[in-house]
Amino acid sequence: MLGRGFLLGVAVGCVLGVYVASYLSRPTVGMGNVSGSILPQVNEAKAVPEKGTWPTDDQAKTQLFALSKWDLNRHGNGSKVIVNRCIQVADKEIACELSAQLKWIDGETQIEAVFQEEGGDWKMIAAKNR
Repeated sequence: MLGRGFLLGVAVGCVLGVYVASYLSRPTVGMGNVSGSILPQVNEAKAVPEKGTWPTDDQAKTQLFALSKWDLNRHGNGSKVIVNRCIQVADKEIACELSAQLKWIDGETQIEAVFQEEGGDWKMIAAKNR
């Protein structure tokens, strides 16, 4: 069966857990409410920008080819890139989901990309195949 020491340890652990848990929800001196300050407060309306502010399909295609160092003149005519949706990740950066039909790959490829606004134009700074 279970020993007396084991049962005593479980009982002390439960009491200690309840005691410590009650202090975790209280703000500490000088720290304030940590849970409210670590994560930025995102305005939902700002987090999903209007489609007119997204990169166009042509901009996304040009930037994808430039970032990947593919020859746009050679492979661009048979390839198509569509911006499906975007979300604001920083003041001048958005993350977008792209669908790409590339000339040399059969089928559709899903790509996640991050764009940075530079003088009213979008520059792709990162991309990842999903």
